[in-house]
Amino acid sequence: MIKQKLTGPAGLSLDLSLEKKELANLRQLIHDQWLERIKTFYPEFVNRFEELGMERYHEASNLLDHGSLWPKEARILPQSAVLKLRKMRFIDQLEDYFGPFEISDEDNVGREEIYWRLVRPNEKNDVGPLHADAWFWDLGHGTVPNNKVRVKVWIGIYVEPGLSGFIYVPESHLKDWPYRSVLKDGFNKPLIDVSEGSLNPVFFKGEPGDVIIFHDKLLHGGAIGKGENTRVSLEFTMFVKPW
Repeated sequence: MIKQKLTGPAGLSLDLSLEKKELANLRQLIHDQWLERIKTFYPEFVNRFEELGMERYHEASNLLDHGSLWPKEARILPQSAVLKLRKMRFIDQLEDYFGPFEISDEDNVGREEIYWRLVRPNEKNDVGPLHADAWFWDLGHGTVPNNKVRVKVWIGIYVEPGLSGFIYVPESHLKDWPYRSVLKDGFNKPLIDVSEGSLNPVFFKGEPGDVIIFHDKLLHGGAIGKGENTRVSLEFTMFVKPW
C-alpha cells in the first residue's frame, strides 16, 4: 500500500509514526550530539544551552555563529547513534514495507547518513527552497547501487503540533521540473526555475514523531518557522529494491 502511494498521485505516505519511547530515544541521540558540538566550540555557553534545551535554542543562538556551527556534516548522526537507531521498531516497520535496505552515504562520511535539521522561528535562512532530492543525485551527490531505487524518510522530532514545517507539492513527482545548478557552500546545488508561489505547496501540519515516506522526485521543502520553538527534524534516504 505504501509503495503504491509513493508512485501514485500522492507521492508520499503518512502511515507511520514513532512510538513515544522511540521519539524520546531519538531526541536524546540528537540532543547529545547538539550539545557536544556547542561544548566543543563554545564551552563557556554549554551550561546555558543545556538548561534551555533544543526547543529553546533560538533564545540564545545569538551568542554563537549559527551559520558556521551547523554545516550538514555537524548534523550527521555518529555511528554509535546510527547503530541504536537501526534497532528501533520503526526501522523494522520500514523493512516490512520495503524489505532490507541500506541508507545512503551521499557525502562519503563512511557510515549510513542520517542527519537532522535545526530551524529557528522566523529565520528564513534556516530553510531551503522547494526541490526534489533526485536533483542532488543528478548533480553527482552520491551513487545508487545497482538494482536499487531511492526512497526518502522524514521524521518530525521537535515540532509543535500543526507546525511540522514540511511543505510539498502534490503530484509533482509525476513530471519533470526545470532547475539549474548553483554553487553554494562548495557544492553544486539545484535551484528550481519556477516561482514557488505558483506551485501552491501544501503544509503538512503533523505531530512530533510523524514519519513521512516520499518519492525522491516529489517537490518539497521547509517552511519558515512560525511557532514559538526551535524545530528539529530527521531525515535519510533508503536504497530499496524496485517494485
